[in-house]
Amino acid sequence: MARYSVERGPHHRRRRVVRYGLIATVLALIITSVVFADRYSGTNHEFIAMNVPAPQFALPTLVRSSTRVSSQLLEGRAVVLNFWASWCPPCQAEMPTLEAAHRALGNQVTFIGIDERDSRAAAIAFTRQVRVTYVNGFDANGSVAQAYLLSGTPETYFMSYGKELDISLGPVTDATLRSYLKEVFGIRWSP
Repeated sequence: MARYSVERGPHHRRRRVVRYGLIATVLALIITSVVFADRYSGTNHEFIAMNVPAPQFALPTLVRSSTRVSSQLLEGRAVVLNFWASWCPPCQAEMPTLEAAHRALGNQVTFIGIDERDSRAAAIAFTRQVRVTYVNGFDANGSVAQAYLLSGTPETYFMSYGKELDISLGPVTDATLRSYLKEVFGIRWSP
């Protein structure tokens, strides 16, 4: 019986290198997506001090357009700045959590909401339904959201002394809010 030998030339080696390279790339993408999903899910939040100056703003308040809410409220305070809209279901889900923290923490943290690109009437009706008591600005044309480079609603900024320290992308749950308050401001919130 004759033996056949198959010669494997440079094309075969090149295919193997390309194949292993593609496998390595896919694995790297999977690992990276798992790490980032964990980072932004709020389940294992790691505080990363951004220490970036917050954009300045002045907006009419949601309920009384003759009064204003401005970035001057950020000076010298621990601030939770939440961008939301009444048409946004995740925003609707997180608002009671933010209000509960606002009521529990009193003057320890200043909560400010910014209703962006929304109908004033719908936003007022929603805040009344949820019984929101912290101040909310009305960003009708989205200019403040643009200044903050908002990637979508809801988005929550944690700030101190007018500087952005951390951001929560997506809805804030009770657990994630507690984590941010503890890690960013050193505040333990217990109802």
